[in-house]
Amino acid sequence: MKKILCGLLALSLAAFAVDLGHMLYHLWEEPALWRVEDVPLKFLFKVIIFLIPLTLLFFKSAWTQLLLVLFVLFSAQSSAQAAWTRPACEHARELLEQAGTARDAKEDFLGRVKRDPPYGTFPSDMDQISWWGTFKPFEFWQSPEFQAVWINPEGAEVARQTFRGNKCRLAKTTIQAKDQPRGEFPPGMWKVIVTCEDYVIDRRPFAVLPAKSMSDGSDNGAAQGEQAMIWAQDLLE
Repeated sequence: MKKILCGLLALSLAAFAVDLGHMLYHLWEEPALWRVEDVPLKFLFKVIIFLIPLTLLFFKSAWTQLLLVLFVLFSAQSSAQAAWTRPACEHARELLEQAGTARDAKEDFLGRVKRDPPYGTFPSDMDQISWWGTFKPFEFWQSPEFQAVWINPEGAEVARQTFRGNKCRLAKTTIQAKDQPRGEFPPGMWKVIVTCEDYVIDRRPFAVLPAKSMSDGSDNGAAQGEQAMIWAQDLLE
């Protein structure tokens, strides 16, 4: 039994070490994260949690006292996480690094985001359109719930979604063509507005062109796409 407990402590120590190392890596890569509210406190919690199994493995005579400390620390961390969730939306806009629209976006194990084309301008027969945003790692400031409202060229709301960051940095939400009239996106200027509680995170216009304009490969089709994106920029001003 003692060996099993020691083995579990060793596994916990390894897991906490990886978690702490991951946070240290991002803090080294992006020192500005130290200025984000509560990040130093969360880092301190990770250090303490890492030290607990380390201490239990090497100071076994104090197990009872340390287990009590462990219980208190985990309770305190839960309370702190609940507190951090409340102001998370206040930081979301400043922690947004990039955003846009694409067919889809995916994040790999190293936090690199790959987008599936096209971007910003889509044919009306596109199967789906996604809003994507990359943020500072969610583990530093929690992963708040975002809301997305999709507005068609007539100014009508066609979809409302809630979503969260799904990995380390990426948050995304997708609208499907099958849910639109006749199974495709009506041509014109669309808009997606992403919020977090009462805070606007991103307001992103994008163009939907008739499928022929996107597929003919002519200069006229390219000019229409360029004109649509100029129009999109005008809407932002």
